Amino acid sequence: MSAPDKLLVVSVDAMHFDDIPFAKTLPAFARILEKAAVAEIEGIYPSVTYPNHTAQTTGCPPATSGIFNNLQFQPGLGDGSEWFWDAGLIKVPTIFDAGTRAGLTTAAVQWPVTAKERSIDWLVPEITSPQVFAGLEDQYRQTTNEQTLERYILPNLDLVETDRKKGKYFAFVNAVSEQILRTEQPDMMFVHLVEVDTARHAGGSYGAHVHDALREVDATLGTYLAALEETGNLERTNIVLVSDHGHVDIEQHTNLNTVFKERGFLRVDEHDRLVDYDVFCLGAGLSGQLFLGEDVTPARRAEVEDLLDEIEADPRYRIEKFWTTEEARRDYGLGGPFEWVVESEPGVIVGMLWDRRPIVLAGESDDPGPVGAHGHAPRHGGQPVFLASGPAFVPGADAGRRSMLDEAPTFAAVLGLDLPDAEGAAMSELLAPVAEPA
Repeated sequence: MSAPDKLLVVSVDAMHFDDIPFAKTLPAFARILEKAAVAEIEGIYPSVTYPNHTAQTTGCPPATSGIFNNLQFQPGLGDGSEWFWDAGLIKVPTIFDAGTRAGLTTAAVQWPVTAKERSIDWLVPEITSPQVFAGLEDQYRQTTNEQTLERYILPNLDLVETDRKKGKYFAFVNAVSEQILRTEQPDMMFVHLVEVDTARHAGGSYGAHVHDALREVDATLGTYLAALEETGNLERTNIVLVSDHGHVDIEQHTNLNTVFKERGFLRVDEHDRLVDYDVFCLGAGLSGQLFLGEDVTPARRAEVEDLLDEIEADPRYRIEKFWTTEEARRDYGLGGPFEWVVESEPGVIVGMLWDRRPIVLAGESDDPGPVGAHGHAPRHGGQPVFLASGPAFVPGADAGRRSMLDEAPTFAAVLGLDLPDAEGAAMSELLAPVAEPA
């Protein structure tokens, strides 16, 4: 089957709701926003990219989806730990699965946690763990299908700026996504653009650098609108702009694994390599997750809990609360193979390396950066957007503040798909009434 109307979802990573006034001054954004239905979104905790983008395609929180962090728990690898890039790690069906079951054509470019996804016809996955592969070409040969590789990835691979640490995929993603949209005209397509997030990390939450990044995104959106116009699909395409989290300016790093090492709860060899641990912190930006060692006795666990109480009570560390897994699951839908969730005060990165001072203030000589970050509880900072324009949406409708879990059911409703595992609900107040057959 082919859907009567199409769906194009563009994630403008880290776009804030209060970016909308400036976005309206830009040509492509203005066309989309002129009659858009809107909602201010409360994201998923932790407010990092992979759990939130997974919520956007499943309607499920981390405790259900299995994607509880950007990073997998690989404690000996530090910053070299793999991300949750493989779609096989998601424990529930996605909207791509639902679309394929219904016979729709599907596409995704740079969407997190889509590598090796068989329910996506035109797949350019986001790969954030290049160390797993034998080079750039190999990472795509192992993670997508033959038709996408030969038709879109290999011919454009020279657009990847491998000498850049940040932004190396910008030109590649922008070109490939426009080509797929124009040539394949999929029924549903999801694209992830990270220019705004990169700018906010480098320069802080607000400023001219953010406006410059929004201009870059606007230029890409302009190519999408042109492609839809030239293929005759503009009037029948629902365009939804979403984002995954806000940003907070960084004031401090609290390196909990350094504290654990100094107190004897984490042990390293003469080369400062991890040997074993009683408790270990997996960082998630402005929050973290604590794992216990396999052989920790009840008595040793009690000592860990005493240390956590001490850290929480000490204002220098600026740790607001250590949530038990049960508390985090109940209040945030955040669960996983960890024992506690670390909630810091806004602006405090929960560090996971053990070769730094326990507390590093922003601007000090050993401040590793960045200037802005996220991972905080979703009630803080700028809030994500949901901006929808097209035949399925009521122009100017406002759903107020809604959960990110409501996005996937809304996408499913637009396409007439069933997503029974989703824990959110479609934002029906944004949706145009469906005409009954004569």
